[in-house]
Formats: sequence, structure tokens, C-alpha cells
Amino acid sequence: MLVFYLYSFAGWCWEVSLYLVKERRFVNRGFLTGPILPIYGFGALSVLLSCVPVKESVLLVALVGAVVASFVEYVTGWAMEALFHVRYWDYSDQPLNLNGHICAMSAATWAVFSAMIVCVVHPMLRPAMLRVAPRMALIAACVLTAFAAVDTVFAVRKALDLRRLLESMERYAKELEALHVGLDSISGRIGDMVHAFAGRVDARQEELFAGVEHITAARERVKALMAEKRIGLEEGARQRFANFERILTEVATYLPDSQLLRREIEDARRKYEEQTALLHDERIRRMRRAEKVLRRNPTASSQRHSVAFDVLRQRPGKARRDKTQSS
Repeated sequence: MLVFYLYSFAGWCWEVSLYLVKERRFVNRGFLTGPILPIYGFGALSVLLSCVPVKESVLLVALVGAVVASFVEYVTGWAMEALFHVRYWDYSDQPLNLNGHICAMSAATWAVFSAMIVCVVHPMLRPAMLRVAPRMALIAACVLTAFAAVDTVFAVRKALDLRRLLESMERYAKELEALHVGLDSISGRIGDMVHAFAGRVDARQEELFAGVEHITAARERVKALMAEKRIGLEEGARQRFANFERILTEVATYLPDSQLLRREIEDARRKYEEQTALLHDERIRRMRRAEKVLRRNPTASSQRHSVAFDVLRQRPGKARRDKTQSS
């Protein structure tokens, strides 16, 4: 157990050092809050045990270590993504990757680490560790395991919060897409009604047809902005409701059933506002924990909830600011 925690801490130091060099800032890397990365501990133990028969050959140690550690990394990455719907590391943009969980570069890194651990580091550490009194080793292992277990419980809770938040955001996005389909239908009906009215009023045909073009242009402008990712579905819905307000004011004088359309739009707006409020409350409640997971894993991604995950990535710490402002 002490060997596991030692290499887990060494792995944490390695990851933190990488980000200090690359990003010029401290990032408490990993799934847990404490200064350990269990995958390095499991990887190191797997390598030490599997390389016993070949420990006299550095090349074989590197080869076996790369295969075994990559297997551990792949299984861990797959299991975490299946459970939490998030990839806490993602090699999808690296050459020779396997489903984004492992790649040639990570395997090569494991090969170097395996040779260093088996042939250099562990032979130096082992005599010192064996001099630790068994009782003291047992106490230290139990204490560290207790802390790690508590840390794991809280980390899993945060990760599940992030998963539920992504799922709720995805449901909300689908509801917004359905809302926009409904608003397209209302917009089309308004245009048809104006066209029909214009056909009966020769004197104002040009003016009324221009109004229809204005309605269509306003709708297409908002849809183009959403397609270009310059605004989201939520902001697009707000803009479209504002457009409808202006349009209904203009056509109310000559469309006899504009009040019916207005009630339909108000019903859609009320449903939209209720959905938005629910998501906002859930986002604040869950993001207080989930945002810590995102900060510690800057390379994380989500294949299953990619759109929602990108939104969260672009809004670090927003939940806390929203809560402060609402207070």
C-alpha cells in the first residue's frame, strides 16, 4: 500500500510539474482533491509485478511496462467515461490513439517510466521501505487509505454532479431545439396570414409583403447566428421572442386573430422561462462541486455530452458568480 501511495504521489508531482512548465500556473491535477493520482500507483504496481520475470533486461522491462501500463490506463479511462460520461484525459488529437484513452506517446512515456522504476528507482527505495517497522507501515497505510477513501467518495459525488448537470443541459438543449421548431411554425403562420391579407388589400400589398420579408429576415438572422455559434439556443430564443413582440405590434392592426398568436407565443415564452429557471438553479447547485473537477482536469472532454461540456468549459466559475450576484 505504501508503494501504491508513493507512486501515486510521484505521478501527481509529475502532472503538476508539467502544467507549471506548460501553463505557468499551478493545477491540482487528477480526479481526487488530495495530492495523489491513483492511476500512477496502479500503473507502477502493475509494472513492478509484471516485470519481475524480465527485470534483467531494460528493453523487455520497457516493452512489458508499456503494454501493461497502457492496458491499465485504457481500462481506467473507459470505466470512468462509462460511469461519469467524461474523459478525464483525452488523446483523440494525438497520432496512433486508441479511442482517445491511450496513444503511442503515452505508451512511450510509460515505457520510459517502467525502465526507470524497475531498474533504478525501486531498487533504491526498496531497502529504505523495508526498514520501516511493520506496525508503523500498517498504521501509515491505514491512515492514507482512510483519507483516500473519503476523498474518493467526495470526488465521485462531484463527478456524478457533473454528469447530471451535463445530462440536464442536454435535455434543456433538446427542449430549446423543439421550442425553435415551434417558433418557426408560428413565424411561418404569421407570414402566411399577412400574405393572405395582402392578397385582399391591393393598396398595401407592397408594404405588407415587405413586412413578411422582415419577419423572414429576422428569423434567418437569428438562426444564422446560432449556426455560427455566435449565440446559443437560449440567447436565440430571447431574440426571437423580442422579434415576435415587435412583429405582433405591427400586424395587430390588420390581422383579426393576432391575439390568438400572442397567447400562443406567451405560452411558449412562459415554458421557456420555466425551463431556463430550472436549469439555472440546477447549474448553480451542481457547478459548485463540478467546476472543481473541470479546473483539475483541463484536458477533459465528453463525447456523449460534447455541446453541453463545451458550454461549461467556456464558463469557468460562472455558477459561483451567479450565486453571488443573486444574493
